[in-house]
Amino acid sequence: MLTVSELCHEIDARKEELFETLCELVRIPSENDGAYGAEKELAEELHRRFIALGLESELYSPMELEGFSSHPDYVEGHHLENRYNVTARYRGATNEDELLLMGHSDTVVAGDLNRWDFDPFEGFIKDGKIFGRGAVDDKYALATMLFLAKIFKDKGFLPQKNLLLNAYCDEERGGSHGALAAVLKHPCPSILNMDGRADTVWNCGSGGQEVKLFFHTEKTADSAITVAQALPIVLEETERFGERRRQELRENPFYQGSPIPDTALRYMGIRAGYDCMDLGRGEVFFIFYTDKTKAEIDGEFAELEATLRSRLAPLGIVVEGIVPQVRFFHYVQCAPDSADINMLVAASEEATGVTPTVCGSCLSDLSVISKYGSSEAFAYGAGREFSEPGGPHQPNEYMPCENLLHFAKVIGAYVLKKLG
Repeated sequence: MLTVSELCHEIDARKEELFETLCELVRIPSENDGAYGAEKELAEELHRRFIALGLESELYSPMELEGFSSHPDYVEGHHLENRYNVTARYRGATNEDELLLMGHSDTVVAGDLNRWDFDPFEGFIKDGKIFGRGAVDDKYALATMLFLAKIFKDKGFLPQKNLLLNAYCDEERGGSHGALAAVLKHPCPSILNMDGRADTVWNCGSGGQEVKLFFHTEKTADSAITVAQALPIVLEETERFGERRRQELRENPFYQGSPIPDTALRYMGIRAGYDCMDLGRGEVFFIFYTDKTKAEIDGEFAELEATLRSRLAPLGIVVEGIVPQVRFFHYVQCAPDSADINMLVAASEEATGVTPTVCGSCLSDLSVISKYGSSEAFAYGAGREFSEPGGPHQPNEYMPCENLLHFAKVIGAYVLKKLG
């Protein structure tokens, strides 16, 4: 029987194979701009690799699921017909699906290439770091699946029940359709979403949304100054909304020890005037995290719009309203005494000597995974902070090799404890 110690020794001995696997996946662009995604080539490559490992593997679009477009959490406009999920099954002694490991195959777009010091899709290792778009969000999870599956096969590991490995599409820009399709098509009692911050277990999925607040001058404007003068008022009222979000998460026991409450409202863009053509229009684009329901937030939005209309009318400014840019993420939580989370914490301690922090998450697909997949779903990743140079969504994105190695050991140890 394969032990955690033996597994970690094997991972160390074959670490270059793990690092190169991530480089290879980075070299296959899979950008998602919100409306369209280019995950197909990567999905097909993962499908081939799973089959080559001797696993059963299925390639499918979320739209192939019967009734998917009428699901309550389906959102139009994501053009899913040519975008694919891959689910592989590593069969156990008992042919019963038990554990689903998930990671998303799409990345944000590379953006302005002048801000990169190298080709975003070169996929290379330098100074102990793996560089390229998706290296830290979330292709490291996919590389880890492939790497561990190969080690398990080489070592003759036979799980007690089936282990499912899933690469899902359409995570970025609030899509969540790939994750939703995965848990609907392959329900499992235990689900681990491998998209998150390093040494942090997410037992709670934040609610929230990305929205834009639009406003414009009553009369045609030949300068953006009027809407610019309205911005301090708009930001003052938006901050009141944001402070309520920060305070509620600070008081939420699931967010104790987490930096999330301090970032419960983040601005994605602030504009006065539109490219010399619509100088009387402004917008504030923000993302927020909450443990409130959609109905409660909609009520606050109505109050926010009413307050702004009253305060901006004397300036000749019309408030158009708040327009969602992505789905509303529902607040979800795993049981505080979850056996699966305790098992992963124990796996981390045994494999690496590190006790991960257990707390709530920012916006993530854990929202739909938990709501429609399993109440025992949680997340654990190797990601870095969004604000860090080379972090997720940043130019020059990179994954430290030691972080990836650490992550593979924890995931491998968890699988052994869960299914060994």
